[in-house]
Amino acid sequence: MAPRLLLALALWAGYSPCSGREVPTQPRVWCWAFRYPVAVDCSWTLPPAANSTRPTSFIATYRLGVAAHGESQPCLQQTPEATSCTIPDVQMFSMVPYMLNITAVHPWGSSSSFVPFFPEHIIKPDPPEGVRLSPLHGQRLWVQWEPPRSWPFPELFSLKYWIRYKRHGAARFRQVGPIEATSFTLRAVRPQARYCIQVAARDLTDYGVSSDWSLPATASVTLGQ
Repeated sequence: MAPRLLLALALWAGYSPCSGREVPTQPRVWCWAFRYPVAVDCSWTLPPAANSTRPTSFIATYRLGVAAHGESQPCLQQTPEATSCTIPDVQMFSMVPYMLNITAVHPWGSSSSFVPFFPEHIIKPDPPEGVRLSPLHGQRLWVQWEPPRSWPFPELFSLKYWIRYKRHGAARFRQVGPIEATSFTLRAVRPQARYCIQVAARDLTDYGVSSDWSLPATASVTLGQ
């Protein structure tokens, strides 16, 4: 699934319509909680400014609640030119949204994007890891995997999973799930067939969206039973 664009409001400052310069483009911002509840990670893009060789810097801040008098905190960037930041120590199940402010500082002014979000609504785990296959007797295939390493507390914040699989040469995937374990036995697979298998994850309580599909199983298994 493509990332959902969370762009609420754009403002421009320091721009004169008589200057002959084009209006600065506001940052396009995405936020995902793939490390819930440890952090929310945000990134943004900005088209390069025409006729400018100076790099654009960014000021990233956030506050809890939309009220202007709320206390702002820095969204942590590695450098002022970085196009990503991290909000640490997420407050779970807040009744008011977080408000992220990304301001792009141009040579002739600045442009800002304001992004409101609830962390639970933007949960998107990274794909499961270590997908592996084991043939079993009776035309069965055992699929195993691990939660993504970026998901910090799988024993407390459980994930559920889907498997999609197809025989080599088939036109479409078949899908099974949800599965609340990290293994599953596929039944009635064809003997002497080779299968491509991937796994996706989602928060057990259906907050947010599903992860992208994992990398395919590293070794396709030929079934001889």
